[in-house]
Amino acid sequence: MSRSPEPNQPGAAPANTTTAGSTDTGSGSAQATGSGNGLPVITSFRPFTLLVAPVGGDHITITQILPPGADPHDYEPTPDDAVALKNGKIFFYDGPFLEPWAATLADSTNPDIHLATFADAIPGPVYDQMKSRYANFPNPTQDPHLWLSPQLAEYYVPYVAQQLSEADPENATDYQNNAAAFEKRLKQLDSDYKAGFSNCTTRTFLSSHAFLDYTAAAYNLTPISIAGMSPDAEPSIQQMAAIVSEAKARHVRGVLAEPDEAEDLSKSVSAELNLPVYPFTTMEVLPSGPLTPEDTDYVAIMENNLQEMRKAMVCQ
Repeated sequence: MSRSPEPNQPGAAPANTTTAGSTDTGSGSAQATGSGNGLPVITSFRPFTLLVAPVGGDHITITQILPPGADPHDYEPTPDDAVALKNGKIFFYDGPFLEPWAATLADSTNPDIHLATFADAIPGPVYDQMKSRYANFPNPTQDPHLWLSPQLAEYYVPYVAQQLSEADPENATDYQNNAAAFEKRLKQLDSDYKAGFSNCTTRTFLSSHAFLDYTAAAYNLTPISIAGMSPDAEPSIQQMAAIVSEAKARHVRGVLAEPDEAEDLSKSVSAELNLPVYPFTTMEVLPSGPLTPEDTDYVAIMENNLQEMRKAMVCQ
């Protein structure tokens, strides 16, 4: 299953362009370092920029479609997005479920651009196994947040190296070496997650909306999502009552929520259950303003998320 990114909103700043090794300023148009003449790579939104950049290194120039502040759940493409895709060689995105506009827009502006979705990188049996696990969650949804599972990210990195190598054979060795180095960090991240969840008071947590199904399936956890796939999808009174009842029955100890989304919703539930809310970074939205090196490092962000999940489940 694939998902897809979402282009700039009407009147939004142009797509952000940066070399893979540069630090994104998040100021409407990211500053590019180097010559800017590398392989032209398009990414839909932030997670794919963070996962593609370490593999491409200095050999690629990334243009990210979504500007600072744009949310992929409700993004509307703009003419600037069509221009960005027209000039690209490869388009990395989540897939048609989250980004239904992506393939159509790319095909209409640049039929020769290579489409590379996250879901294409995951072997069918692995994906089916993950789906069968989260189908048994209390309120299963169609979760498009594949990149939030360290185990799935491990499949994505060699896939990125393969796509870049086919488009730019001259630098294939560097892409493969970069991918191997990144994979080592991802394997350590996976080990940290396994160890981090080895001794928890509960293995169930509340999330503001459905964004952690794949992560939970990978590490034998149980998520209860307050809203559905989108942070704007509010549950009915009956659904909310069922969520509260389920959370009490499973002795939930914390709520995970993106800092700037579903705050009121998660707080209302946390207040009723007397539970703390812990911030979780899905990486979907590029913040405005300067970013620290840690803000542009997928592994560092996921390590911070691990600590918040451990707090929510009271892990030792």
